[in-house]
Amino acid sequence: MSNSKFELGLELLRQPVLPLVSMVEFFAMTGSFSSVQDIINELPQPIETKYTIYKDPAVLLAPYLDLMEGLIKSTSVDQPIELVNENNEELDPMVVRSSWIKQQILTLELEKINSALCGPCNCTLCCTGPQRAMQQEFFEIPLKDGELNSFEDCSKIDSEESRTRLPMDEDELVHDGLPFWASLEPNIIHWKNGWSLILPKKTSCPNLILENGRCRTYDTRPLVCRRPQIFPYIMEQLDDHNSNKFRLRNIILAITDCPYVTELQDEITGYIAACELEPIFMRNKQ
Repeated sequence: MSNSKFELGLELLRQPVLPLVSMVEFFAMTGSFSSVQDIINELPQPIETKYTIYKDPAVLLAPYLDLMEGLIKSTSVDQPIELVNENNEELDPMVVRSSWIKQQILTLELEKINSALCGPCNCTLCCTGPQRAMQQEFFEIPLKDGELNSFEDCSKIDSEESRTRLPMDEDELVHDGLPFWASLEPNIIHWKNGWSLILPKKTSCPNLILENGRCRTYDTRPLVCRRPQIFPYIMEQLDDHNSNKFRLRNIILAITDCPYVTELQDEITGYIAACELEPIFMRNKQ
C-alpha cells in the first residue's frame, strides 16, 4: 500500500490534540481563568513542540471544548467512577477528572484517525469470523442497544442462560444442543454485559457486501466498528462493561493484524510518543 492513500489519516496523526489539552490543563491549574475558552484565546499561534507545529490550535481544540470545561478548577464535574493505580490504590479526584476527560477526548480523536486510515485499506478483517486455521472459534463485536436495528435479519439469542454468561466463560452457552459458536451463521446474543454480534468461523457480518467488501450500513454502523484498530487506554474499565471501576494505564494499543497499523507503525508510534503515552503493538487474531 502507498502511504499517499493515508494522507488524511497521516495529517491527523501529525497533529495530536492531547499535547494541547495538557497545555490547557496546566494553565487551568495555575491561572485564574473562568473558562477553557478564555485559556484557548490566550494560546499563542502557532505553537511549536518537539513533535509538530500547531498553526491554529484553537481550531483543533474546538470539537473538545465542552469536555475540556471540566479541567477548570472551579467547574464541578460529577465523576461516578473509581480509578485505581496498578497497586489497586484509589487515586486523587483531580487525577480521576483529568484522566476521564483525556480518555474521552482521545477516544473521539482516534475515531477520526481510525476512520481516515481504515477506508483506503479495503479490508474486511473486522467484518469476518476467524479463518479456518485460526485458534479462535469466533470473533465478538459488542453492540449498544440502539444498534440492533441494523441487524434485523440476524437471528438473536436472548435467554436466562445467555444473560448469566460471558462469551469467554468456560461454562459456555449452549443453544439448540451446540456451543453458541458452532452456528453456521452469525448470531446476536444478549450476554451478562449486553448484546454482541458473534461471528463464527467462515461467517461474516450480515451487513458486509461480499462482492465489494463495503458495508451496507456504513453511515450508521455500530460504534465499535468506528474505532478499529488503535485503542486508547488512558484508563481501562475493569470487571465488565457495566463496571464503574477503572485502572490507570496510560497506553495506546494498536492491533498489528490491521494493514494500516502494520504499514504506519512508525507514524503511530510518533503520535503516541507526542501524547506522552506508552505504545503497545500486538496481534489479536491467531
